[in-house]
Amino acid sequence: MSRIDQVSSPTTRFGALFCGALVVLSALSGLVLTGRPEPRVAAQVQGNGIALVGGALFDGTGAPPVRDSVILIRGDRIERVGTVATLPVPAGYESISTEGLTVLPGLWDLHVHLIYSGHPNPGAWFRHDTEFQSVTIPASARQMLMAGVTSVRDLAAPAAAVLDVKRQVAEGRLPGPTIYAAGPALAKLAPNQTSITSQLQPVDGADDARAKTRQLLDAGVDVVKVFFAERMSPEERAAIVNEAHARGKKVAMHGQTDAEIRLGLQMGIDDFQHIGIDSPEYAPDIMAALRTRVTQGPPLYWTPTVGANGLLNAAYVGSKPEVIDDPENYLGLPAPLIAEVKAGWAAYQPRAPRADAETIVKRKVAQMREAGVELVFGTDEGSAGQFARHSTWMDADLWVRVLGFDPAWVLRRMTLDAAAMMAADRDYGSIVAGKYADVIAVGGDPLRHIDVLRAPALVIRHGRRFK
Repeated sequence: MSRIDQVSSPTTRFGALFCGALVVLSALSGLVLTGRPEPRVAAQVQGNGIALVGGALFDGTGAPPVRDSVILIRGDRIERVGTVATLPVPAGYESISTEGLTVLPGLWDLHVHLIYSGHPNPGAWFRHDTEFQSVTIPASARQMLMAGVTSVRDLAAPAAAVLDVKRQVAEGRLPGPTIYAAGPALAKLAPNQTSITSQLQPVDGADDARAKTRQLLDAGVDVVKVFFAERMSPEERAAIVNEAHARGKKVAMHGQTDAEIRLGLQMGIDDFQHIGIDSPEYAPDIMAALRTRVTQGPPLYWTPTVGANGLLNAAYVGSKPEVIDDPENYLGLPAPLIAEVKAGWAAYQPRAPRADAETIVKRKVAQMREAGVELVFGTDEGSAGQFARHSTWMDADLWVRVLGFDPAWVLRRMTLDAAAMMAADRDYGSIVAGKYADVIAVGGDPLRHIDVLRAPALVIRHGRRFK
């Protein structure tokens, strides 16, 4: 989320168990809330195994695609991987044909904001912060899962709300991707500022900054995010970074301006978020500092979110495209919230995109790669036009079509490399025996037309089939 959106003025329990007869109840609920049935979300019975048979397999490891693949799943893990010629389907397995489809690991999106539900003015959405835990985070999580996204990193939300949904998803009580969460970003208030939205946690002094960081880590966050670092004292910044690193957690902060980048490198942060167009390219001192950090370590990551915040999707979003009305954008939301989001879009008056934005983004991304920075795939889902159901595939398309990256490399960034960045690649990110069964299948060939990711025909997370 951009700084402008983050500082806009502030202004139950939802969910069901998706198995047996409650699937019918869920579908009926969809009729009441949205006026049409919601897509069926089916939980795989954890008894006999599943066999995915016949599709072309992109396993995420960098190996060439395998034709006529067979993937055996038992429980929540991948049991074996082979081909029709080498791996017979055992008796008792449910055989699911993937003929004509490309099978690949579940996708990752490492910059999301599950609280926002697609409203074009996220700051106005905080009038609903009491519903984040019970309604909006579960709805966005479900929408992302149905888009084939099986793991996400949420980078600013009230801790109690997002960590509760994270637990419910992990326990199988809510449909959604595996959630890695920062909780609220640690932020320094401006002088005389008295109010703050709930996705931020104010700090005041080094001791308080250290204590707030410990509180988040003790609550179970997976990453610590810093906001308005330039307002903090050196002691406050050091307290946050040192406490997080002592507990083995990365620190993320914005890198939209040259000043933020210089400061973040001084602080020793791990992962910059966003990309700015305040300068046409990174200055020589920034490039030198990036190269020094990459050479000396630890690794430096950057999640550029190239579609969001007035960048590569700006003109498209400003045209108010038909995708805004896709009913899947509103899956799981009650009718009043749907109406509010749609009214927000009707009133939306976007700023005109800068004509040089694409040129600057392409140049700066090229500089990141020249310096050896690890690019991370994340979309800023939740910001204006970055709908949970569409954000991931749309940004993947930008990485290929506009930035010129090879589709196989982009898919690797969206799968195994993303899992490795979160130190989760032992269990996630590729279709290999022993790993969690996070598997999707799409029509067509994403190695040739990556936008086929828009319509997954099959979604399995931890061995449970949801689509």
